[in-house]
Amino acid sequence: MPEQTETTRERIVVLGAGYAGLTCFLELQDHLPRGCDLVLVSRDRYHWFTTELHTYAAGEEPESVRIPLRRLVKRPGRLILDYVTALHPARREVELKVGGRLGYDILVFALGSEPEFFGLPGVAEHALTVGDPHSATKVRERVAELAESGGSPAHVVIVGGGLTGVELVAELADEYPGRLRLTLLEAAPDIMAGFAPDLVQVARRVLEEKGIRIIAGTPIVSVDETTVHLKRGDEIAYDVLVWAGGVRGHSLLAESGLELGGRGRGKVDAFLRSVSDDRIYIIGDSASFTDPGTGREVPPTGQAAVQMGHAAAHNILRRLRGQEERPFAFRMRGQFATLGRHEGVGMMGGESLAGLPAMMVKYLVEGHHAWEMGSGVMPLVRKLVAAPVNYLRGRRLRTRARTYGWLTEQRP
Repeated sequence: MPEQTETTRERIVVLGAGYAGLTCFLELQDHLPRGCDLVLVSRDRYHWFTTELHTYAAGEEPESVRIPLRRLVKRPGRLILDYVTALHPARREVELKVGGRLGYDILVFALGSEPEFFGLPGVAEHALTVGDPHSATKVRERVAELAESGGSPAHVVIVGGGLTGVELVAELADEYPGRLRLTLLEAAPDIMAGFAPDLVQVARRVLEEKGIRIIAGTPIVSVDETTVHLKRGDEIAYDVLVWAGGVRGHSLLAESGLELGGRGRGKVDAFLRSVSDDRIYIIGDSASFTDPGTGREVPPTGQAAVQMGHAAAHNILRRLRGQEERPFAFRMRGQFATLGRHEGVGMMGGESLAGLPAMMVKYLVEGHHAWEMGSGVMPLVRKLVAAPVNYLRGRRLRTRARTYGWLTEQRP
């Protein structure tokens, strides 16, 4: 047993305050039996709505996409602001950059993901990312600097036509109309894999009306400090390159010796426990969980992270009570994407939604999460009011653009 300040107390340590980690921590905080020591370790003093980081990267105020952790943590929970530098399962310890060794009886690993560059030369050195607040801040500052510098529009190239890439490029087009050249690159035959074909066509039309150039079906082979080199031989010069082409599990998992699944994620059993150590629960983007219904790994999404957070907390509580743990069952509850501030598409229950209905549902989900995390009811109300206002504003802008020819010219 590792050294602890109070050796008689069961210590549960949650690493990470993203969707998965904070959901798990708050559930435990509300229901833990007396005598437990509950610790949340976070490198940031805020919980960030990571699925909304594209809006922050494009200029949205940070207060709209984050909540101070001090507002959420209460007894029996406590918060440690520090970086996790190592994990030692055999000793049941984690190492912190400032605080040194921290022992645990049960550990919840929820440190999220890292960019997956697939070994492509030059990408890691030259591309910015938006997967965490620090990275998104770099994109925000660099794009704003170029957009406000005057002269010819700077060229921003975004690699990855999934949700992150599509939502980011659309948000940038709305924030800096006519002041940026925007290109979206996707290696697959089309953007937004997993969405119904009719919704992909709607998304393409909306993006192209914003002046965004879409190049799909052409992988990149390398990047240098000014140019993206495509497999078909083309070259695309850029001023800012943003990578949204995939993620992998946190590197600490591999360094700790825990068994891994796909893309460096920690392999877990039916109860979200590491197959290498049942005292370690791995949840969120770093978890490799195979859905028994489909035989495929559950993809790293916000809704999967929240569901894993709840499930892991319930299993830890059952474990502490001497009860059997319950298998995790992932339920896809829809998939939505905003296409800037005025449009959206999504799928729910086999139905395709576009325009105002899609925006209303997505804003409802975002506002509900903020309410659950303790930010009060006003973010939910503001989201629901904003959806129809933004949609109608977008329709007026598109009508005026078509009438007066204001649509940004697409450039090769």
